[in-house]
Amino acid sequence: MSDPAERTPGAILIGTQGFSYDGWNGLLYPPGTRPADRLARYARTFPLVEIDRTFYGPPRASEVDRWISQTPDTFRFTAKVPRQITHDARLQGPDALRQLEDFLKTITRLGDRLGAVVLQLGPGFQFPRDAVGLSRALELLPAIAPPSLRVAVEFRHPSWIEAPDVEARLREARVAWVWNDWEPGPNPWAAMPRAIDEPRAFRETADFAYLRLTGDHDITIDYQTITIDRGADLRRWAELISKWRENQMKNGRTSDVFVLLNNHYSGSSPRSASALRQLLDLPPVQFGAEPDWPSPTASASLPMRLPGF
Repeated sequence: MSDPAERTPGAILIGTQGFSYDGWNGLLYPPGTRPADRLARYARTFPLVEIDRTFYGPPRASEVDRWISQTPDTFRFTAKVPRQITHDARLQGPDALRQLEDFLKTITRLGDRLGAVVLQLGPGFQFPRDAVGLSRALELLPAIAPPSLRVAVEFRHPSWIEAPDVEARLREARVAWVWNDWEPGPNPWAAMPRAIDEPRAFRETADFAYLRLTGDHDITIDYQTITIDRGADLRRWAELISKWRENQMKNGRTSDVFVLLNNHYSGSSPRSASALRQLLDLPPVQFGAEPDWPSPTASASLPMRLPGF
């Protein structure tokens, strides 16, 4: 495939949710690759990654600087806001907003490498109960974030479809409504409908698009092979992405699309990403292509529940 660092305005950037998975050794990484070397290897193949590690706590400045040193200038990161802000505090209270400001100060050290910051709002974050917290965070953004920072919000509870002014508020703040494909598994939660199924879930509120294909974290996967056939859905997502980009170009805009896939979407996010690339007329990923690699083989199912949701 072409150099993942090569990109132009209005690009389709496809990557994965997280990059440091033991189950990718022998598939995306040569066997024996040290965890410390995985990001640099990943950046040879993909132009984008969603940093899931930030969901579990804010990163140190030195950690962010290390990410910079391991990737080319045109590589892009997106980063999830820590759950202590989005899930525990529900975006409410002075401590949460101060923590959000501190997080943004640290993560924006990435400079041009920072594609977007994502506020993932869990199924417990519901309208109208939590509307005040969202409104306050949106109002605060211009004061605590650089004007160029892209922000996306992922709603997981369907009540936000019924919120009468949420689309206008997001558009005013230039914050993207995340299109997602997430399944709650056996949990008694209702999921946000998919934009490919429900037109009201297809909101266009910013000058970029953000798609998260996450799946069900309760299924067993081996991280190397496709265990769930998502081919039909991927074709529909590819059609939606293509149509959105065509509309943007008709209006004279060159807008990026960020697409992040989780291992639990179909069993192996690198393979799912490669399949989606081909549906969008992009070169597929060449797995295990370096001459010193053995042929990639499926490992036994790994009894681990890794991050990236």
